[in-house]
Amino acid sequence: MILFLSVSIFLATAVGTIGLYLWLEARKESLPQRFKEIVGEEAGAPRGRIVASAGGWLVKFRKWFAAKAPTEIELVEMLSGKELTGGRLLLNQAGIRGAGAYKIYLGIRWALPVVLVVLAVAYGKISGVTNKSIFLMVLVAGIPGFLLQDFVLRWKIRKRQEEITDSLPDALDLLVVCVEAGLGLNAAFVKITEEFRLSSPALSEEFDIVNREMVAGKPRQEALRALTERTGVEDVKSLVAMLIQTEKLGTSLAQSLRVHSDSLRMRRRQKAEEAAAKTTIKLVFPLVFLMFPALFIVILGPGVLQIIAVLLPVVPK
Repeated sequence: MILFLSVSIFLATAVGTIGLYLWLEARKESLPQRFKEIVGEEAGAPRGRIVASAGGWLVKFRKWFAAKAPTEIELVEMLSGKELTGGRLLLNQAGIRGAGAYKIYLGIRWALPVVLVVLAVAYGKISGVTNKSIFLMVLVAGIPGFLLQDFVLRWKIRKRQEEITDSLPDALDLLVVCVEAGLGLNAAFVKITEEFRLSSPALSEEFDIVNREMVAGKPRQEALRALTERTGVEDVKSLVAMLIQTEKLGTSLAQSLRVHSDSLRMRRRQKAEEAAAKTTIKLVFPLVFLMFPALFIVILGPGVLQIIAVLLPVVPK
C-alpha cells in the first residue's frame, strides 16, 4: 500500500512538473515579437536554449525537445493556416499559436487522464473501498480526462468566433470608409488592426496576420483563404469570397463592401430576432420545473392542510 501510494505521488508530481516546464517554455508571445523572431533568426533553427547547468539527462531531453520543436517555416505555415488539420487547426482557431502549443496540447491530452486515474486509484486504496468501486472511480476520472481538453478548446474557439462575428460589421464599415477615402486594401487592413486592438483583439490579430502575409509577398487570395481557415467563421468566409470575386471581376470594391456590410448587419439583426423569439420557449422549462412547483406550494399549501385537518378523523389521545 505504501509503495503504491509513493509511486502514484511520484508519477503525478513528475507529470505535473514536465507539463509546467513545457508550458513555461511555450508561453504565448505577442504577434509582433513572433514575426521579429521569424525575420531575425535563420529558417530551420531549433527553438529554445539549452540549460547548461542541468544534469546530463535533462540536457539530452532539452536537445530532443528543441529538435522536435517546429521550425520557423512551419511556424509561418501555422500562422497562415496552411495545411492544418486536427488539433493544430483547433489550436489555430482558438488563437493559441505558440511554437510548442501543439506538443503541450498532446502532452496534456494524454497526461491528464493518467494523472486522474492514478489519483482515483490511490484514493480508492487509501479509503479501502472495493475493487468494483475503484473501477467505477477510474471510469469517472478517466473519461472526463480525455474529453476535458477538447471541451475547453472548443469553448475557447466558440468564444473567439463570436467575438469576430460581432465585430466584423463594424470592421467592414471602417473598411468601406478607408477604401472610399482612397486607401488601398493593405492600408485599410492596417487601420482595422490599429482601431480594433482594444475592442476586438481577435479580429485585430487576424487582420494583422493577413496584412503581414501580403507585405511578405504572399498572394492576396491565398492570404484571405488562410484567414477563413484560421477563423472558421461563416461571415468571414463570405467576406473573403466577395473580396476574391471583386478582385477577379474588377468591380467597385467600396460598393461591394457597403452592400456586404449591410447584408451582415441584416443577418445579425435576424439572428437577434431569432434568439428573442426562442426566449419564450426556453423559459418554459424553468417555469414548469422550478417556479410553478414552489408557487403551487405557497398558494395551495394552506388550503390542502385545512382540507386534510377537516376530512381526516381526529385521533384520540
